[in-house]
Amino acid sequence: MAVNWFRRYLDAWRRILVLSRKPDEEEFRLLARLNLIGFSLVGGIAYIIHLVFVLIAG
Repeated sequence: MAVNWFRRYLDAWRRILVLSRKPDEEEFRLLARLNLIGFSLVGGIAYIIHLVFVLIAG
């Protein structure tokens, strides 16, 4: 039973590795830029929330 589950798990990972490819430079730059924007937005929102709570708590 556990062996079948493990076999399916390995097969799924094998399919992922076969289908994956290295991104070209343009795709890499786009993904890096989107990640930077996302991290900045989340960090900015967290900072604003923290600032509001600090100002409220006083």
